[in-house]
Amino acid sequence: MEKSTVMISNKIEVSKQAWTTFMETGIATEHIHPAILESWKRCKTYQVDPMGGKGEQLPEEEYTKILKRKTELIEVAKSIMVDLHHIVKDTSNAIVLTDENGVILETIWNKLGLHRKNELNFVKGCQWTEKNVGTNAIGTALHLDEPIQTLGSEHYCSLQHSWTCSAAPIHNNEGDLIGIIDISGDYDDYHPHSLGMVVAAADAIENQLKIIEHRKWLNVAYDSIQDGLLILNTKYEVKDYNTRLCKILGISKEDFATINIQELLKDVLKDQNIFDSKAVIAYRETSLYLDQQRIECGITISPVLENELCLGTVIAVKELELVRSVVNKVAGNSACYTFNHILTKSANMENLIQLAKKTAKNDCPVLIQGESGTGKELFAHAIHSSSARSQAPFVAVNCAALPKDLVESELFGYAKGAFTGALKEGKPGKFELANGGTIFLDEIGELPLEVQAKLLRVLDNYTVTRIGGNFERALDIRVIAATNRDLADEITKHNFRSDLFYRLNVLRLFLHPLRERPGDITYCAECFLERLNKKSKEADKYYDASFLDAIESYEWKGNLRELQNIVQRAFYISEDQQISVDMLPDSIVSKESPSLPAIAPVQTIDTRIKTLEEMEIELLSSALTQCSGNVVAASKMINIGKSTFYRKLKEYHIDYSQIGKN
Repeated sequence: MEKSTVMISNKIEVSKQAWTTFMETGIATEHIHPAILESWKRCKTYQVDPMGGKGEQLPEEEYTKILKRKTELIEVAKSIMVDLHHIVKDTSNAIVLTDENGVILETIWNKLGLHRKNELNFVKGCQWTEKNVGTNAIGTALHLDEPIQTLGSEHYCSLQHSWTCSAAPIHNNEGDLIGIIDISGDYDDYHPHSLGMVVAAADAIENQLKIIEHRKWLNVAYDSIQDGLLILNTKYEVKDYNTRLCKILGISKEDFATINIQELLKDVLKDQNIFDSKAVIAYRETSLYLDQQRIECGITISPVLENELCLGTVIAVKELELVRSVVNKVAGNSACYTFNHILTKSANMENLIQLAKKTAKNDCPVLIQGESGTGKELFAHAIHSSSARSQAPFVAVNCAALPKDLVESELFGYAKGAFTGALKEGKPGKFELANGGTIFLDEIGELPLEVQAKLLRVLDNYTVTRIGGNFERALDIRVIAATNRDLADEITKHNFRSDLFYRLNVLRLFLHPLRERPGDITYCAECFLERLNKKSKEADKYYDASFLDAIESYEWKGNLRELQNIVQRAFYISEDQQISVDMLPDSIVSKESPSLPAIAPVQTIDTRIKTLEEMEIELLSSALTQCSGNVVAASKMINIGKSTFYRKLKEYHIDYSQIGKN
């Protein structure tokens, strides 16, 4: 210890002699540290008063701005400065933090050194650079961007000659200098490891800043995704969550701490141990519970594992509306047409379009009636596209194409485990998918009576209960229905409920058949031809008079759909630019509807009594033949379920792929 004290005394004496010589002659000496000597030279250039050395106080307004800008650095450094203070608490040393301009931000003084801070203006808000106070550990470390220690007369100004200072620069994650950590006190309390201590402290501050910045990036990532995130340990303690989860739950971050996690997740916990190492749920619809409120959502569960031991779990929560939006985009549940797509020159149709445009501005149900091919679906698309719901889903349902045994689950959905073969997580119906937008029920006259009853209930209170479900889901939808049947006649025949008819028949649009709009026949045919010419690019085909005369005198029972098909046929089979009457089918030219192929007469009568198997095979084959191999249509014709029809085909080894195709 005595040897160390002697060495320090010798060093102080040598630096004092070197300082005196430099101040008197400006001549450098080889006995001074090169970094100190270079600093002296800079201070001489700066015209620093060697007899001075007090810190320069900044205006309060300017200092307040600096403190605000450096809040994070101060908060991080404080705890590390306290740790340093415990090491030097029995000395006169002070722990000091400055910004990148040498402005003192924070200090911790020991009692032994308190008398020194005011005499040198070594206090908060004062600036300690080489230009202000000459060579000193803070200012010189800032200039060099390196750790440095100044002892006694190594300071440029004489007022600091009884001091020893050690300082190290602090950098941010980009390597930019953002501050200085310093230990300063009487040189009698010089400690050989003080420089190492501030270097370690600077490293600790930099590492803490890296952690904070990394956390910021994680928070941005957490909050930028569309999912709510909840991270739990196995004691149901919340380890982390994002603001998106708060938004989904409808609470603030302050209120999140009061949540009962097990109550929130009771639906999930009822079915599964979420801390099972194999408890991975890719996606599942469920409900979360908060203050007696049910929040429907979709969740994904992923366990956090270490050596196959579950430490906790990460739960990603999706808003059902967001999921529905994705499903609707994938399924193409959007309107494709507007009123501009409706082709007409008819005054009646123009008036109908104006009525439909007015209808689009409200949300009441619409019933569209008209023969097949008159454009009922086109009007439904256009009404939705012109409404306030135009950006929301447009879900079209062909009621005639729904299998009888599945129609209810397709429309209204089903809960998990509702019936054998149901998806484990349940499934939303068309009404749920259309929530916020429009549902178009085409061929509504084909719905079974029992389904009509449930549909009426949905339209009465605009809620839907899934099959096997125990709670109602609120709906915000617009209903448009269409049919080619005379519903009044169907009511008389007890095929359609009168109360459902009155519920749907708030605004009714009746589309006239093409044969009652003779002016539209040639106009629409010309429009169809123009589209085909544009599509083919090189084609520039046109109709001759005979073609137009023939289509104008034909009674279009298939309406616009039939006309469009005839035009396409004529376009593709014509080899010349001119499309003539020769390109039309005989049924159009003769003005007769196409007849069904004649059934060959029975040549012999088989009097043998057939087995049940033979009769079933004959019935199945006959139905398929008449329905051109369409299994769904054939099953309806003989009034059995589609699944039963397929089972019979497999049982009797009937190859239906070729039936009705010849």
